[in-house]
Amino acid sequence: MPIAVGVGIIGNLLSICVFARREMIKFCVSILTIVLSLSDILLLITSIFNIVLPAYNHYQFADKSLFWCHFHGYFDLLFASLSGYSMVFISVERWFSVLKPFDKAKYITFKSTITTVIIYIIVSSIVCLWYPLILKFDPYHPDPNLRCRLLEKFRKIFTIFGTINVLFTYIVPFTILGILNSFIIHRLRARQNNSIRSTHSERNSSSIRTRTRQRQNTDRNITFMLITVALAFMLMSFPYQIYWFYLQISQTTSNKTLYTLTQTFRNLNCMINFFLYSATSSLFRRELKEIFHCCYLLSSSKSNSLPNTEQTLLPKDSVKLQKKNSNTITDTTSPKSLTKNGLITTKTENNHLLGECIDIELNNGSNNKK
Repeated sequence: MPIAVGVGIIGNLLSICVFARREMIKFCVSILTIVLSLSDILLLITSIFNIVLPAYNHYQFADKSLFWCHFHGYFDLLFASLSGYSMVFISVERWFSVLKPFDKAKYITFKSTITTVIIYIIVSSIVCLWYPLILKFDPYHPDPNLRCRLLEKFRKIFTIFGTINVLFTYIVPFTILGILNSFIIHRLRARQNNSIRSTHSERNSSSIRTRTRQRQNTDRNITFMLITVALAFMLMSFPYQIYWFYLQISQTTSNKTLYTLTQTFRNLNCMINFFLYSATSSLFRRELKEIFHCCYLLSSSKSNSLPNTEQTLLPKDSVKLQKKNSNTITDTTSPKSLTKNGLITTKTENNHLLGECIDIELNNGSNNKK
């Protein structure tokens, strides 16, 4: 689990870097994928304090901190909700792109996308606010496991609001994703069959037709990538939903092993998105390679910057003398040039070595004058 959390955080950071690049950010859906990666990172960080550290160190942060007692569940619900609705609006954007391409420019703009993100962040923050209000923190309770506990008078409220919150966070996004992606997949299959027929009937190609085909291929590539991510979200978050409803119906205490297992399976969804992007999108892979290539060039330029700075930081007199000597030294085998300059030069001497020799000569001349 700790390895999965670390890999997930690094993978989502790389995903943000890729979707923020010029070739990707021109698509409105990239804003939603960036929000999805951020919410997944925050959800993984929350799982460190709620699952990873308690499992390995037997240290419950909720039993030690007043703040974490009230907000450990709030952050979990909030970031899971943001992740789910990011996936929903990604599928909505793809639905317009595939089924309503001529209406997409009217409804899906950068302004409307950012407004949508702000709205569902605010709504999710409000919907999850009930959770901190039903908990009590008692640092002096003799049982350490009961220092952060649910108040008995709010137990029925917990069941009602918990059910509403699970419906809002998981079931509603799950249902919308299933419906939208079914329409998208059906239309893509029909479009693929039509394109196969058209290629047999039309052999003439033009530059406009080629550009249109390239744009459609890029759009199809992004659609396939995001459908895969949506299906993974649905499958990997489903066990936790089933287990939560089972606990509410049976009114039994939570089994720590099953709870950790379902939570781990849900958090693996946050980790796997980067690998799904890489496996299903050639555009994502190309932009990722560009990032690594840029990092390599930056590191190599920094390593080569020291010799270049030493070469440029020559005294003014040395630069003048260097120019003078570069004009006089034309034949390396001439004894006249050797006696005049006191230096044995070759055609392979670079400017850096020549500058050092000039500095030595100037120092010797100043010592002789003294």
